[in-house]
Amino acid sequence: MIALALLIGAQGVPQKLLDASDAANGVYVQCLFATSRAANSARLSVDEFERKLAGSCHAEEEAFVRAGIAIFRHRGEPNGESTATGMAQEARRSVVDAYRTTLQFRP
Repeated sequence: MIALALLIGAQGVPQKLLDASDAANGVYVQCLFATSRAANSARLSVDEFERKLAGSCHAEEEAFVRAGIAIFRHRGEPNGESTATGMAQEARRSVVDAYRTTLQFRP
């Protein structure tokens, strides 16, 4: 995902921060896709899936955002919180888009 690529590409960032970010990203993405798979198995519509996703993966998202903020702060970037939050929101939008595409192929 975009989030992973941006955070991993952080030069000069301590490995400990990168490792924490990578782990948080993995857990967040895994939660998003697990929610998508469960919704697909339940044959939810896109609207139903979006409502389900809106109530899911909040702890994982918070950990991902915290890890991103730590990297952006270390790099001295302004608006690290909004950047990390935006990346988390983009991940959610990407999963919804992927779900929408999956429905096109549902028998």
